[in-house]
Amino acid sequence: MAKQGGTVANETGKSLEDFIENHLVSAGYTFIDKKKFKPALYLEQPIYSKQVYISRSIYDTATYCDFVLYHPDKHPECLIIESKWQQSKGSVDEKYPFLVLNIQTKYPYNTVLLLDGGGYKEGAENWIREQVGNTLVGVYSMVEFQRWANRGGI
Repeated sequence: MAKQGGTVANETGKSLEDFIENHLVSAGYTFIDKKKFKPALYLEQPIYSKQVYISRSIYDTATYCDFVLYHPDKHPECLIIESKWQQSKGSVDEKYPFLVLNIQTKYPYNTVLLLDGGGYKEGAENWIREQVGNTLVGVYSMVEFQRWANRGGI
């Protein structure tokens, strides 16, 4: 039986999140349950969590990030990592303006976006890369993220 589009999207999105998580673990970060993340900041060690409440969105709904991490030297104010995988044509790239506006106006920490898959509408990737500013501090493909991580970005 063929998988539905949403099922495939969830699986490929999960693969991208696993890619990020593997980098965090390799860089010495320890996973902390999202309910304990803020109190754990006092440990003064590299930590991360997933699906953490960040703020109210531009639509006044709860917003959760893919990853939030803390490093006492590199990211003492925390860093958010969002991931978007689009392997085939779909509507996720139409959600980019919503994501960017929330990052730039509602997110409390600097944010990097990992964007890959190659299935975006023409111009979507260029547009989102042009939006870097305010708290959106970088947009990376998987290869670019790997290079950034290798240079000590995380």
